[in-house]
Amino acid sequence: MKTPVWTWLPGVSDPVLAGQLAMIAGQGKLWYEQAYMDMAHARALDPIQLRFSRKNTGIPLLQNGGLPGVVADAMPAGYGADRLHAQHDRTLTPLELLEFGPADGVGAIEVCHDIERKLAWQPHTLDELKTYIQELEETTPASRAIRRLLDDATTSAGGERPKLTLQHQGKLWLAKLQDRGDAPHLPAREYIVMRMASELDLQVPEVRLETHAGREVFLIERFDRVGDPLHLQRHLFASAHTVLGLSANTLPGDARRSYLVLADQMRRWISDPQDCQQDLQELWRRMAYNALVGNGDDHPRNHGLLHDGTGWRLSKVFDITPLPTFNRILAMSVTADGSQECSAHNLLSAAPHLGMSLRDAAAWLGDAAAYVAQSWEQLLQDQGVPVLRIAQFRPAFAFATELAENPELLEQALTSVEQQTRRKGQRNKR
Repeated sequence: MKTPVWTWLPGVSDPVLAGQLAMIAGQGKLWYEQAYMDMAHARALDPIQLRFSRKNTGIPLLQNGGLPGVVADAMPAGYGADRLHAQHDRTLTPLELLEFGPADGVGAIEVCHDIERKLAWQPHTLDELKTYIQELEETTPASRAIRRLLDDATTSAGGERPKLTLQHQGKLWLAKLQDRGDAPHLPAREYIVMRMASELDLQVPEVRLETHAGREVFLIERFDRVGDPLHLQRHLFASAHTVLGLSANTLPGDARRSYLVLADQMRRWISDPQDCQQDLQELWRRMAYNALVGNGDDHPRNHGLLHDGTGWRLSKVFDITPLPTFNRILAMSVTADGSQECSAHNLLSAAPHLGMSLRDAAAWLGDAAAYVAQSWEQLLQDQGVPVLRIAQFRPAFAFATELAENPELLEQALTSVEQQTRRKGQRNKR
């Protein structure tokens, strides 16, 4: 049985039928509709795995149980999937998760028979969330307000923690609250590192932190949605997990879970050379920034590409959070030999592969380390985080502090990498 695949074309707020998807015995096939391929602004849902094909045999899909990566990115996962399984009192298939999930998943793809039910979905408002926050019992985690507002229903937005898509002041936002088991002040921590990222000229969506009834609410604008929150236009999205061609069971340490390999794949996905160069340099800065703020949760689903209407680009940054247990190991490798250690030497050695000159990379890393080291504590204090709590997060920013207080370490790393590069060049000439 085939399931319709819908997408949103650039500048249009109503979906069009792009194709049909079938999954049988762990294998899948996707057929594009001829009428879709003939449309003026039609584009492949994935320029590598799902190139346009006019063959009526369909595009075979052998990985991930037959589910295309860009479709898996939009499927309810974690908390959202758990709620759907519970509602139906059984484990749903991927196609059932896609059918029954609300229309708040990332990107511009819906896989379902009942597209009208998807289009009928409307986001809640921030004022509604405030009401539920104010009604919480003192010992209840703030995230319970999301569950109650949704009437214990679900979301298609990925992740293990409850989150909620809201409309507020003419925009669509993703709201995150403190969940049971989270390290303290998670919303405030995410907010201040996103603020610092913006000051360092990384591409950051609009973010806000509000406090209601003593509960922190982190808001980040949905960069995959534009226009009227009640009649939105949507942009295609592909996680780095999809861009890297990873399977669902790919484990940490896999050679493809790498910033360098992601850079290679971006050169295939981003067609404009100038855009690609800019985005590769942005990716290097994000990798270095994750190290400076102790975000060891930089796994492939926390990076992505977005189709902006003219072509694929690196999406705006998201899901950066300082971890109090950070041990200077990132979730993706930073060097050609697979090391995940974020030393100054390793970060600089990766720079040329991502389009950065060594001197420019070293200058940015030094300036960014100094800014982070001198800013993070005050920013947390400004958000009302108690001093004793702030001290718990010092390990997350230890690398930035070390580089800021010992600039000679960065100079030594630069010299070492330059020498290494010269020796490699000499060997290649022989």
